[in-house]
Amino acid sequence: MTHKHLVHAKHIVSAFKNKLSKSGVDHVGEKHFDELELLIESAVSTAVLEEVEHALDKVQAVVTSLRKDVEHV
Repeated sequence: MTHKHLVHAKHIVSAFKNKLSKSGVDHVGEKHFDELELLIESAVSTAVLEEVEHALDKVQAVVTSLRKDVEHV
């Protein structure tokens, strides 16, 4: 999953760079664009993991409920 996030981050940074003038791109520099890619990748990964954890909590609640129902049968 992380590889997809990195590719997505690269696309975002590329789109951002295209909105800047040549002097703006030169001023910011590749090092900072690379850092921006990592920040975006990290943010996307964190958001995805939070949603997966939320979904797993829901699944766990259903499993717990089913176990209780089975115990009373």
